[in-house]
Amino acid sequence: MKITLGITNKLIILFFFFICIFFGTILVLFVNVQKILETSEQIVSINNQVANLSKIVLDNLINMEINEKKFRLLKKETYRTYYLTAENFFCDSLDQIIILDSPEHRISDKWKLIRESFKKHTSNPVLLDSSGSIIPWAESIIPWAEESLINSWMEGISTARKENQKQIDLALIKINEIGKKSVKNSFIGLVILILAGFLGAGFIAKSIIKPIKKLKSGIKNISNDNYSHVIKINTNDEFSELAYAFNDMSRQLKENENIRSDFIAALSHEIRTPLSSTQESVKLIIEEILGPINDNQKKFLTIASSEISRINNLLNHLLNVSMLESDSKKITPLPIEANKMIQEVAKGLISIEKINNVKIRLHECKDAPRVMGVKKEIIQVLGNIINNALKFSYKDSFVDVFVLNDKNNSALTFQISDQGPGVPEEDQALIFKRYYRAKSVRNHMDGVGLGLNISKRIIHAHGGIIYMKNNKDRGCSFFFTLPKER
Repeated sequence: MKITLGITNKLIILFFFFICIFFGTILVLFVNVQKILETSEQIVSINNQVANLSKIVLDNLINMEINEKKFRLLKKETYRTYYLTAENFFCDSLDQIIILDSPEHRISDKWKLIRESFKKHTSNPVLLDSSGSIIPWAESIIPWAEESLINSWMEGISTARKENQKQIDLALIKINEIGKKSVKNSFIGLVILILAGFLGAGFIAKSIIKPIKKLKSGIKNISNDNYSHVIKINTNDEFSELAYAFNDMSRQLKENENIRSDFIAALSHEIRTPLSSTQESVKLIIEEILGPINDNQKKFLTIASSEISRINNLLNHLLNVSMLESDSKKITPLPIEANKMIQEVAKGLISIEKINNVKIRLHECKDAPRVMGVKKEIIQVLGNIINNALKFSYKDSFVDVFVLNDKNNSALTFQISDQGPGVPEEDQALIFKRYYRAKSVRNHMDGVGLGLNISKRIIHAHGGIIYMKNNKDRGCSFFFTLPKER
């Protein structure tokens, strides 16, 4: 049985993975820090005390020797007191050092040997002079040691102190090693965390961002009236379900669009036949072939003929859209002279120039290469865009038509710029939609909002692009490209 994980579960697992790595690194760091603290405490509480007490032992041993000699020489009770005080400090310090010895932390055996040797030497208070007679206690302090014994005690103390210092040095080395190990472990943990971050980013990119991009692309295709685009997401999660729902919606939209297009095409054909008959009949009457008519009748018949022509143009637009929507439509491009083509279009719009009191200015490109396309369709695109520019430009202004050749580009660019009000920002993403007309022109300009949509479909069928942008001063510019002749 295959286990399927959703996006939420995947994110929870990823989050748990990061948490484990993070707390694992913190735990290792905590253990190492604990070891450092224990070693430091050992140095401070034991080795440091041994070092201080050993100095007291050595100092008092020297004081005992000095005061004993002074007492023998000067016979002053003060030096005897000094000697006894030093002896007490000496013995107490030795005892404190020996007490610090434990199974967890061993100290040098020299201290115990010194203590036993000192106690053994001082256990007999009887002193003898050079002749072998007993010296009264008042004339001496204690039986003092020979020079060689004192030297052995001092050597023992010095050796024990060195051993203690060696323990301190070893503990410091251990602290240093633990510190290095902590840094190393922390670095390894950081590297693992970074690698996990990259893996997590890759996981998110694959599981979330990539499907989102596919959905975004699908939505963009829908907004461009491309209902054939299918989103392929095989992740067995919420995105897969969303992609399935999206593809189902796209399929239904395509079916509805096909039904609508077929209906419009059929209706247009059905209407054109009686409409053509009506138009021919009106022409026959206007030309007085069926008999004479008065001026009033001729005037209204002319208006009727004009309106019938307008309806015919609208039907032609609808048929063009249906024809361009057909997947089976193929074009056979031929070389076209760009400069001659814009001249031809401009001549056909002279009457509209005069009506709108706007002048067309042609900016031909010297040595412009020929473009590949169906001339009739490209002229229709130029006618649609220039005609719109003439309608929207202010009176006594200009419409500029440019042919732009970038030698590094494989396409030739056409630019049509007007001096009108421009396109509001909220309408810019919609102007190439079928049947869309800006609110500002719906009530006082003819049209059904198909001109730019037809132009876009024609240019895309030729392998070019079409777009618009507002000019810096006033008006807007439309651009479209066509492939150059190779």
